[in-house]
Amino acid sequence: MDTYIIQFEKHYSCLTGSCPQHCCNGWTIPVDGNTWSRIEKERGKTGVMLRQHITGKTDDDRQIKKIFGKCPFLDKNKLCELHKNGRQELEPLVCRQFPHQVLDLGDRREVTMLLSCYSAAKAFCEHPDEIRFENGGEDFESYYVIENRDEPFLELLLSERKKLLDVIADTSRGLPIIFSSVYAYAAATNARYLSNESRQSTWEVELSFNPDDWGEFAVGDGSDYAFFPIELMDKCILGLIDYSFLFKRNRRLWHLIRKYERLFGKLYQGEAEKWLNEQLTRLYSEEPAFEKRHRNYFYYTMLQLYPLAYESYFWQRQTLLAIFYTELLMILDVTEYVTEKKVPDEETQILTLSCFERGTRHNPPMTENIYNVIRNEFI
Repeated sequence: MDTYIIQFEKHYSCLTGSCPQHCCNGWTIPVDGNTWSRIEKERGKTGVMLRQHITGKTDDDRQIKKIFGKCPFLDKNKLCELHKNGRQELEPLVCRQFPHQVLDLGDRREVTMLLSCYSAAKAFCEHPDEIRFENGGEDFESYYVIENRDEPFLELLLSERKKLLDVIADTSRGLPIIFSSVYAYAAATNARYLSNESRQSTWEVELSFNPDDWGEFAVGDGSDYAFFPIELMDKCILGLIDYSFLFKRNRRLWHLIRKYERLFGKLYQGEAEKWLNEQLTRLYSEEPAFEKRHRNYFYYTMLQLYPLAYESYFWQRQTLLAIFYTELLMILDVTEYVTEKKVPDEETQILTLSCFERGTRHNPPMTENIYNVIRNEFI
């Protein structure tokens, strides 16, 4: 199997008990089938303790039962007792490998980093030129295997991803036109592929930066940073992401949403989108690195999400979600910028990125709910 790992992974280092967003606190910790088989056979006090603190009866719902929101196997220094005692084989696979995301696509394995982890977000923010793949990562075990053997489709999917990533990386065009052109192309190729026409005709669709060529998939004229209407973003932020107990589970994101409410709640629909454009332009002018930050985030999100279409054959969905998450990061960065009356420093950027990823992309049911809003009100 050919294995590829994201370049900035080499700069990642777990902060263990010093992490500001400790992954053993408040996070769901699933227990995979292979680990559960080892736990079932474990004898003595350790085996009894493990089995007492695991709920669920199938591999799909089995997880660690936390005590007051914390993993019961943490010591007083917030360190894992199993890991400390050399019993890593009894740790769930997600614990052994987080924040690495290991995805198997046929004979190809991709190792990326989940930015919901503070240290992974730090590596991403501090090394913006290292978001490409390189050979490596052979020591990782796959957590996500897509059981599809449609090799011609996988070849097409990876080829299409490369084409779109090259477009996103091209700084001669701004993000608004890239959002619209990439979406129009992805939607058109997806529709062509799923139709009764020859699948080979998908290659005949051309990626254009001219709004006149986008046809039924045109979203505006490609001049507005708000690809999705602020009304839709607002519905997702306040109706979905701001869920019950967010104050306890993700306090920083809760505070960010309160700031967002105070800023955007006073604005009408068209006014809000115009205001977002103005503030992003101002932020980019004052600190050009933010345009690169948002472009890189869109690039990285597309790199991670696009291959998931190997399972569903629906890459239009992955493109819409990648644009949504990028627009959400823009909104949160602008919220910090305007509220604090200064360009967010690097630490603020890291915390904003990791807390919002934790509250959205790290939460599969949340992702599904967000996409349902997009599907019902946008597509």
